Amino acid sequence: MVVRKKFKNLRLTNFVKAIGLTNVNEVFISNGIVIPKPEVSQEADIPSLDCKDCIIAPGFIDPQVNGLEKCNFWDLHENSFTEIDNLRLKLASCGVVAFCPTIITAPTEKVIKSIEYINSYIKQTNLSIGARILGIHIEGIFITKYGVHESKYVQKELTVTNIKPFIKENVILFTLAPELDRSGEAIKLLQKNNILVSIGHSNATYKESCNAINSFGLKTVTHMFNSLRGVEGFLHRSSNGESNSDVLRSKLQDDKKINPDNDGIMLALIKDKNVLCMVIADGIHVSKDVVKFLRQNKDSSHFALASDIVSSDFYNLAKSKGMLGGGETTLDRCISNLINWNVSEIEDCLLSASKPIARQLKAACELGLGEILTHKEANLVLWDIKKNAVKGTIIGENAFLNY
Repeated sequence: MVVRKKFKNLRLTNFVKAIGLTNVNEVFISNGIVIPKPEVSQEADIPSLDCKDCIIAPGFIDPQVNGLEKCNFWDLHENSFTEIDNLRLKLASCGVVAFCPTIITAPTEKVIKSIEYINSYIKQTNLSIGARILGIHIEGIFITKYGVHESKYVQKELTVTNIKPFIKENVILFTLAPELDRSGEAIKLLQKNNILVSIGHSNATYKESCNAINSFGLKTVTHMFNSLRGVEGFLHRSSNGESNSDVLRSKLQDDKKINPDNDGIMLALIKDKNVLCMVIADGIHVSKDVVKFLRQNKDSSHFALASDIVSSDFYNLAKSKGMLGGGETTLDRCISNLINWNVSEIEDCLLSASKPIARQLKAACELGLGEILTHKEANLVLWDIKKNAVKGTIIGENAFLNY
């Protein structure tokens, strides 16, 4: 059960560590802002929250939330405001302080309508309900590997004319296949409008992808390994758990083994140390061994998490067709997986859900997300290291506590 409480002032005590803060045994929040230690005379009346066995970490950011439970962000209706409220509360209970509602490939008019609906919700929303909407993520439309996306709605050319209808208020992230934009002009237009262009659903060759990454300044991939052209002999998930990562490892160690016209974009994304790879660490989309392989080849600044969660109805419908249609595993459970799989140290696992993507998204940077900073709004997660789970989430003056 999640309990929401509002505090004008709050003191966090008895925690194991507060990531990024040194020599502190208490964290103070006033009017939703992290503040330095107040005067002794002011401390007496400040309520305390016992954070025993907890690490205080920057609040999680989920850049790919297609929906959850009854909510689908590309299929909204008159009752969807309530569904979005419920989704935000659920995400807050999972440690998510900010997220991007994600609209997948659909007819242009339906995508535009979904953007308008979400913007209408943003204008009317009660901020205290739960995780905030950071901005809208459009995933698809301009793609070459479809997965669960319906190919009949895909546009075959990525041009300035074709992309303009989707440059709308609060659109901050766009996932696309870069090989569709030969000149790079459409990608540059998105970037000029402060929209982060992320690679995804791409059938590009190694040669094509290297050109796009270097020429267009692309530094992010939405869901690494999934719906990306790979390398013969490598599997990012399999029924027997064998991925044969040695195939990739061999090519990464010796450029002569790379076939530029046959090997795929997957290899280029791993090889380029400046590309941030987000991955769905649910053990279903990508096997745990491949997640570990990715982390071994990416430093902490270029390895991040995304959930790709969808509504229950959509997930089950795709499953009935023998397809993997998004995920059911929320971001906190992906982090729990990283810790259980010994992918990296616990602090590093917690930061992978916030800091790397916060550095890429302007809206997140402006809010100070991805770090715990004094004089900035409190966006914190209380991570219980014994239960390997979220004990609570603090967003400004609001605390969401799990009991």
